[in-house]
Amino acid sequence: MLTMIQDILIAEAEAIRAIPADNPFVDCVSLFLAATHQGGKVVVSGVGKAGEVGRKMATTFCSVGVPSVFLHPLEAQHGDLGVLHAQDVLLLISNSGKTREIIELEMLSRRLHPGLKTILLTGNRDADLAKRASLVLWNGAPREVCPLALTPTTSTTTMAVIGDVLAVLVVRISNYTPADYALRHHSGYLGEKSKQAAAAAAATTGPESPTKAEMRAIYRVLHQENADYKANNWLLDDLALLVRHGTDSVLELGTGNGRFATAAARHFAAVWALDWVESPVMRAQPLPATLTYSIQDALMGELPQAGLVASADFLEELFPHEIPAILARLAAAGPRQFHTIACYPDSRGLHLTLRAPEFWLASFRAVDPAFALVRQVQRRGRSDQPVITIARGISLTG
Repeated sequence: MLTMIQDILIAEAEAIRAIPADNPFVDCVSLFLAATHQGGKVVVSGVGKAGEVGRKMATTFCSVGVPSVFLHPLEAQHGDLGVLHAQDVLLLISNSGKTREIIELEMLSRRLHPGLKTILLTGNRDADLAKRASLVLWNGAPREVCPLALTPTTSTTTMAVIGDVLAVLVVRISNYTPADYALRHHSGYLGEKSKQAAAAAAATTGPESPTKAEMRAIYRVLHQENADYKANNWLLDDLALLVRHGTDSVLELGTGNGRFATAAARHFAAVWALDWVESPVMRAQPLPATLTYSIQDALMGELPQAGLVASADFLEELFPHEIPAILARLAAAGPRQFHTIACYPDSRGLHLTLRAPEFWLASFRAVDPAFALVRQVQRRGRSDQPVITIARGISLTG
């Protein structure tokens, strides 16, 4: 019996590990937050065991600042569909993707609000319901641990975990604080704990939020362990272009492994490389005399003045509310500007500002109309992964 229990636990754990990390988690959270900003909410629906998971999701989303309700699909057909508004997001849960009540709810919802955004959480990516959804979250189609292979067990476990992933990403991306949590969870042990955490955060003199401290820790691990972070630097491919523009100094934001900065030091009289997490690659090598490497939050303290200010895969990894201030600081740090930005979700959820090229261009031009979109390419040839470059005083042909 003990062996059987251990096998069940192992099977459930393996099913959780098999949930695809490249699910559109960040895209879903972006829909949640966009709906919230427009006065909308997340409406969650499911039947049976999936419905119970959905009820838990809705209450968890409420706790982290995303207004959410559970809508029973049967009651929806008897008037409760009126709770659904055009600016809401409808999250449907059906492991088979063929649940009759969920299919009918999706049809009725679209008839009521034709442009409604819908998300399907399912084990069947090929279902017709999945083809009509705005986004699909796949639970990996795990085998149920029930000996009959019928009772929802492993499938509902993975669904609940996916709900937790979404809730945690909401906290991270929205910069949700203990004080925010305390406003929504006043009583009980968690309420008291959140109020204590909020008080401690308020008493802290340092500028860094708990969420930002967590992000710093994630980047530290990536710098130490991830091969891509150790080897790649997008700006390196543009070094020859930047050298041609005749400036004598460069400031790089988000220097990462430092490959661009060290190469640039051979061409420019002075190079400043700033990052908010130390790179072991940089510290493991002697730096050129013309290169100054420092760990600094670009929003804090003075930025060095340079002839050229450059960044790549940096701005999208800041919180949305930080963007206007950082763009103004960068624009003031040097006359020539060159910034390459990814406009798609990072697989690790590290792109905190997910915006279209038009947003970035408008944001830069709000600081200085001289900024221009000088390049747009598709990463790996994928139309859903645009990468843009916005510049001032830099021509791709000059």
